Amino acid sequence: MDVTVIDRSLTRLLQQRRLFLTRERSDAAEIVYVCVDDGLPGGYPVGYVIPSRAGTWFAYARARPGRVFANDQVDAGLLSVEEAVRAVLDHARYGDVLFALEQRAGSDATYTAEVHRAHATWLAALAEPEGITHLGNGRVRFTGPAVAYLRGLPERLGCHVDDEDRIRLAGDAYPLIRETPHTTAPDPGRAVSAEP
Repeated sequence: MDVTVIDRSLTRLLQQRRLFLTRERSDAAEIVYVCVDDGLPGGYPVGYVIPSRAGTWFAYARARPGRVFANDQVDAGLLSVEEAVRAVLDHARYGDVLFALEQRAGSDATYTAEVHRAHATWLAALAEPEGITHLGNGRVRFTGPAVAYLRGLPERLGCHVDDEDRIRLAGDAYPLIRETPHTTAPDPGRAVSAEP
C-alpha cells in the first residue's frame, strides 16, 4: 500500500491538522503512522494503523494526553487504510504537542470569539490549555498556543478548533478572529483570567 495514494479529502484533512503519514514495513506487518509535523524528520506519532490477517485494519491512537508514544486501540475490522486513519483522527489527542510547538515558536498571536455566555464561563474555567481569558459578555480571548491545543483535540469531544478556524462547543460553531497588535489591549475591569 502506498500511503501517498489516499483520497484527497483525507490528504487535505491531514494537512489542515498539521499531520502526515509515514509507513514502516517489516517481515511481520506494515504499519502506517499518523504523525504531527513537529519539524523533525519522523514527526511525532499520535497513532498508527496495521492490517489484520483477514485483510481488515486496526486503528490505534494517542487517546490519553500526556502519554508519550502510548496508544490505545480505538477501532478494528476496518475495511480500508483510509477508514482506519480516519478512526485515528477521531480519537487522537495531540493538543499538548501543538501547544508546546506553538510556545517554542514564540508566537504572540491572539484570537477572540463571541460565544454564548455559558460557554465563555466554561472556557475560562478550563485547567488546560493555559491562555484563555473571559473578557465579559461572552467575549473570549485565546493565545496562539491555546488555539493550537484546541486544534489538536478530536471533534468527538465537543470542544475543539475546526479546520475553518471556528471554535466548536457543544454543537455550536463560533468564528475565531485573529487580533492585530492594536486590538489586543486589555479591557479594564472586565477581564477574568482562565489561569488559576
